[in-house]
Amino acid sequence: LLFAPQVFLPVLQKMHWSVYCVNLVHGQIDILDPSPLTDQQQKEIHGGIAHRIRKRLNDIFQSFTSGRFIDFSHWGLPYVPVPKVVVSNDCGFFTMLFLEHYDGENRKLNINIDPLLGAQYRAQLLYYIVFHKRN
Repeated sequence: LLFAPQVFLPVLQKMHWSVYCVNLVHGQIDILDPSPLTDQQQKEIHGGIAHRIRKRLNDIFQSFTSGRFIDFSHWGLPYVPVPKVVVSNDCGFFTMLFLEHYDGENRKLNINIDPLLGAQYRAQLLYYIVFHKRN
């Protein structure tokens, strides 16, 4: 944990998934939200919870590492441009793709995600989960 360039936290708020990435490369907490909301609507939704997540997660990391993890309690919370869902139920699946393919150093996804292929992503991820060799 102390040497990770980024730490991911999937967040579920009001039946909607997004990803918060503690980005140690850039000294910020990137917010990846696949919701097709306007910037202002996203700020309203994430405004209160983002600050609580930042504080609580920082407190946990400080406690867990005896203060050796960098203090990120005042880092910025920028929104990273990501593909937006067409079907609202796809946000959880897009979030899984973000967790797997987000490159925090370059602040972009390392694959192209087509919002119109939501059903295909759902099928692929569910197949992976159900038939994984560790199941």
